[in-house]
Amino acid sequence: MKCGTCCVVRGHSCHVMYDEEKFNPRYTYVYDCLGAEEPFQNPNIWLCVSCHKCDEMCPYEVSPVSFIEAMKPNAFENGHAHPIVVGEVENVLSTGYAFPLTLSTTRLREMLSLKPIQTLAIEDIKRIAEQTGLALKLKKNKERES
Repeated sequence: MKCGTCCVVRGHSCHVMYDEEKFNPRYTYVYDCLGAEEPFQNPNIWLCVSCHKCDEMCPYEVSPVSFIEAMKPNAFENGHAHPIVVGEVENVLSTGYAFPLTLSTTRLREMLSLKPIQTLAIEDIKRIAEQTGLALKLKKNKERES
C-alpha cells in the first residue's frame, strides 16, 4: 500500500516532509522508510522524532511511527546508527549525560548560583553497558563510521 496521507497535509503532517529535495507527495518519508529493501539500513529512519503526527493522520490506523521506531534498535544493533546517536551514547557512557558538559555550561551554572553538574556512577554506567551488550553495539557502529 502506498497511501501517504500522513505526509501530505501541510501543517499536520510529518515534519520531515518539508525537505522537498528528498520527499514529495508521490514519494513520502513514510514510504521511503517502510518501502526500503532493508528498512533498518535506511539512514532516514533517524529523521523521525516520534511526534506521532503520522499516527494521528493515518486513515488506516497503521501507526507508521511504530514501525520506524522498531527499526532503530535493529539498526543500532547492526551498526547502522546515525553518527549523532552514536555520539550521544558515547557521551552518556563517558559523562552520564546525553549532552556535552562544556565550560560554558559550568560558567552559566555558576552565574545562576546552581550547583555544579556532577558525573556520578560513570563506572556503573560503563559496567551496565558492558553487561547489556551496549558497549559492543557501540563499537560496531563506530567501526562502521570509520
